[in-house]
Amino acid sequence: MEFIRSNSTSHKNTKEAVKNVTSELHTEPKLVLFFASTKYSFEEVTMAFKEHYPNSEVVGLTTTGEIGPTGFFEGGIVALSFSKEFGKIRSVLMKDISKYPIFYRNDLIAAAKDIGINPNSSSPEQEGVGIVFPNGLIAAEEKMLSIVNSIFTREGFPIFGGTAGDDTKFVETFVSLNGEISNKGGIAIFMKPTVDFVIMKENIFKSTGKLMRVTKANTEERIVYEMNGRKATAVYADLLGVKESELTQYFMSNPVGRRFNNEIFIASPFQVLPNGAIQFYCQVFQDSIVEILEPMDPVETLQQTLANFTSQFSQLEGVLACNCILRKLQFQSQRIFPELNRELTKLPNLGGFCSYGEQLNKSLINQTLVLLGFGKKR
Repeated sequence: MEFIRSNSTSHKNTKEAVKNVTSELHTEPKLVLFFASTKYSFEEVTMAFKEHYPNSEVVGLTTTGEIGPTGFFEGGIVALSFSKEFGKIRSVLMKDISKYPIFYRNDLIAAAKDIGINPNSSSPEQEGVGIVFPNGLIAAEEKMLSIVNSIFTREGFPIFGGTAGDDTKFVETFVSLNGEISNKGGIAIFMKPTVDFVIMKENIFKSTGKLMRVTKANTEERIVYEMNGRKATAVYADLLGVKESELTQYFMSNPVGRRFNNEIFIASPFQVLPNGAIQFYCQVFQDSIVEILEPMDPVETLQQTLANFTSQFSQLEGVLACNCILRKLQFQSQRIFPELNRELTKLPNLGGFCSYGEQLNKSLINQTLVLLGFGKKR
């Protein structure tokens, strides 16, 4: 029994592309996930998938690069299907996560309970898994995560996800559920699988040991004004040993890390504001300590990551992957996609996309690869 199947296509015609990519999937799956380049009309892709799977849950989103069975590529469609034997699944379209995410809390509770997930469980980590796909460019990922996490009485329910992209146009992204499309919302999927699962994140950065305390910030706007009691850009540049005017050149290679339980969660700087403040791609909290990071070898790191990941399974059925756009841009500049793809092809039924942000449990993170694998654990 194949619980998960994945396929990809780069066919230019939308109908032919959907016909091509669905040819290797289950005939009547419980759930279909598709990730589509914006070179296609998202409305046409959405309707074609829904027409092909009228009796399945169908979730889709736009990307900024795709990840298929052969690894990274661009300008195509990737799809995964989850068989009826995979387990119970319910999805919720939160139509507006920017202004009104609280409006969907009851829908989330109902969806979780409908498949046997107990929001009041004393062991939420054993109840199942959640997948979230927020729209990008509306700075609402943290709001969505907050509402999804809020339905559980205790902390610990595992959540995995990635933010929809638009091929680095930075204009508008889309998500869809069963034919209904939103550019301001997000999809929350609850799963009660009959198989085991493992979530893993990969950082290709390590700490330099150079620390900064956030002493003035607007968390909601993702802006840091001061660190160590001084202008943010001045402190950041001083610790890197570069000119303040050159700081933005180092944002991709030297992001900052927030440490929780001795794990580093990356926060990537987005831009310098006229007053010397720095706006980030995710929230950085007042009075928190952040560490300046430095790069490691991406290919060697991926080899280690996949060895650790696959060693946890005696049988790996399929893998969902979300990879940050900033990593993709780095890999492009380093021209290392062939080496990375040689490693990724070792994963069975791989599918996913390059995202505008990654979600892990309660956090929005950047410059990260997150993997969600299903199968039988050792």
